[in-house]
Amino acid sequence: MNQGYPTNFEMGPEVTAAATFVSRLLRTRGFLSEHQLQVFRDCLQQSLSEHYQQHWFPDKPQKGSGYRCIRINHEMDPIIGRAAGRIGLTSDELFSLLPRELTMWVDPYEVSYRIGEDGSTCVLYEAEVPSTPSPAASAVNKTASPYESQLTCKKSFLMGGRTSPPKNYLMTVSS
Repeated sequence: MNQGYPTNFEMGPEVTAAATFVSRLLRTRGFLSEHQLQVFRDCLQQSLSEHYQQHWFPDKPQKGSGYRCIRINHEMDPIIGRAAGRIGLTSDELFSLLPRELTMWVDPYEVSYRIGEDGSTCVLYEAEVPSTPSPAASAVNKTASPYESQLTCKKSFLMGGRTSPPKNYLMTVSS
């Protein structure tokens, strides 16, 4: 029974885009075999799908964005760390293969990332938001202007003239 929560298929393209991107980052160093990369990608896809199961809101894509954020910043994101452990990578090896600072937002209809605190935000995957909003989304849109309803956390940083959070800002993602 689904109980209103999304199936893996519903978040499939976004989760696949995120897992494939991290796998490609690992591939660039030539340290891992294709089999190891495949196992890592499959494990990461499954872990992300399970982690996001009750935090995926296609009718409100920005809701839960912080929970779905993948973050490496002097600490390894625990979901990536667990997937790497499945192929025998140590934390030190993983840190040497991935950027020191990586933020990835896995949201319904869009997956984007930023490398470095002051890097540009790049879109990995983008899908058209369905034109028929749910009744709950319609109620929200009646109280907010179309401009306001399209703002997300990452876009609000950019709109405010900031390209990165303040230096003392610490975002953690726990399982």
